[in-house]
Amino acid sequence: MTSPTTYRIEFGPAWPVPPIIVDFTDRNAAARQVAAHAIPHLTPVLAEKGRPELADCFFQADRALTVGQFMWLSLAGEKAAQFCPARLTPVEETR
Repeated sequence: MTSPTTYRIEFGPAWPVPPIIVDFTDRNAAARQVAAHAIPHLTPVLAEKGRPELADCFFQADRALTVGQFMWLSLAGEKAAQFCPARLTPVEETR
């Protein structure tokens, strides 16, 4: 039996991001797809919170592909933030 590669991603209830289904065969491409989907929904919320810079972020999932979150890093400012948790659920592939 092979491991699933397609996952439904549901975001934390405090964040107005609709769910998305993503193929994680290429984890980097999947993270970019999740970010492209979510950032337009996150941007107004982050601006309202006074942290619009956090919209320049990336999505990361744990090794087991069960949970994820958005990360923002400022190497120059030596700051980081984690926000918008997500749950990943395998999706049955139909053939």
